[in-house]
Amino acid sequence: MKVLHIGMPSHFTEGMLYQENMLIAMNRKDGHDVTIITDVYHYEGSKLVKGPEEDRILDNGARLIRLEYDRVFNSDLWTEKIQKCRKLKKYLNEIQPDTILYHGVCGFEMMDVADYCKHHPECLFFMDSHEDYTNSAMTPLSKAFYKFIHGHFVHKALPQVDKILYLGVQMRDWLKDIYGIPDNKMEFMAIGGIIYSTEQQREARQNIINKYSLPQDAIIMAHSGKLSAGKRTAELLQAFSQVQDPRLALFVFGSIPEDMESTLRPLLESDNRIRFMGWKVNKEIEEFLAGVDLYCQPGGQSSTFETAMCCGCANMTYPHETYKDATYSDCNGENYFFVETVDDMVSVFKSITETPMLLEQTKAKSFAFAKLQFDYEVIARRIYTA
Repeated sequence: MKVLHIGMPSHFTEGMLYQENMLIAMNRKDGHDVTIITDVYHYEGSKLVKGPEEDRILDNGARLIRLEYDRVFNSDLWTEKIQKCRKLKKYLNEIQPDTILYHGVCGFEMMDVADYCKHHPECLFFMDSHEDYTNSAMTPLSKAFYKFIHGHFVHKALPQVDKILYLGVQMRDWLKDIYGIPDNKMEFMAIGGIIYSTEQQREARQNIINKYSLPQDAIIMAHSGKLSAGKRTAELLQAFSQVQDPRLALFVFGSIPEDMESTLRPLLESDNRIRFMGWKVNKEIEEFLAGVDLYCQPGGQSSTFETAMCCGCANMTYPHETYKDATYSDCNGENYFFVETVDDMVSVFKSITETPMLLEQTKAKSFAFAKLQFDYEVIARRIYTA
């Protein structure tokens, strides 16, 4: 089967664990002919870098095509927002895909994809939604732009779309509010991860203990990302330092924005149980998480949440609507530690030090749920059938 991923504003970057990367890898593992068409930007560390147009084969055998947008009104802003690229039509006709996954429910080119599928009705056409009010349509002007400009593109394309796959209930509600997408056109598809076996988890944990001279009964925690205010890293560090148990160890991965340097650096350096690891590629973080007990995500949502579950971690997270929904949580919500305040975080840290079995039970419930819901090998096959 010929599988085509289209992520024009995705900034596809090799070595990351974003959804596009993982679905492509799993599609290749299933033996399919896979192509990703994306823009000319990619990440180098935490920096977004512009590169040339290109057409080459990745290490996993997938084809990577990078294309420039067409200029719109001779404006960088309009060009970026409209996401028009006339060259895409040529590649659609050349590749002749059997199934298409268009990443993100926005952009001019969904209409060209819909037109291709109208003339090739055997081709499946899926879109996925990464958008919600935490990352899109956050101001009245932006909301109007999505509703009327991208909304025009969406409703032109919608008759040819088999399903719009939303990644969480907040994305579903956003689609209904902004575009008025009917329920029968939408379906849940989780962000996933690679399942690490219990043997791999034990080995990774022992490696961390040995490398960092931790006690055998260490409670290993991690936190990662671009450490902006929305990550609530400062609150996490403040809470951690209030629980003076020598078994606790917190590893922080990521980059510190300039405006957070004066806040975070003193907190990172104030407690020798905290280790700042700097920026690491996602695969390094994933392999590390396989040895972690608790992944701490007290701020905004992140795909590392699912990665951590697949690695065997319990999650401490803000109670976002998505994570409380049955698609993400067991019937009692006992597979996560939900926190809103610094005091909540302190309470979790005290609970897992005073009752270690609570952490082990939460980890077991989380991992069992991940194996059922978040295995990318299973998720990636959703786009093979209507």
